[in-house]
Amino acid sequence: MQGYTSYDKLSMDLLVEFYYEINLNIKKGILSHAMYHEIELIKQAANRRGISLLTVC
Repeated sequence: MQGYTSYDKLSMDLLVEFYYEINLNIKKGILSHAMYHEIELIKQAANRRGISLLTVC
């Protein structure tokens, strides 16, 4: 299992907002594809709470 990150301390609402905004900005070209690492960290934090996040285009 992966270690805990600062994303684990966020409320679920805020975690989902981060996930959505990072994905949106990657698709717009505002953020680099390196931000996919952050997306994975957010997914792991959500999974530890029993929530599955999906990327929707």
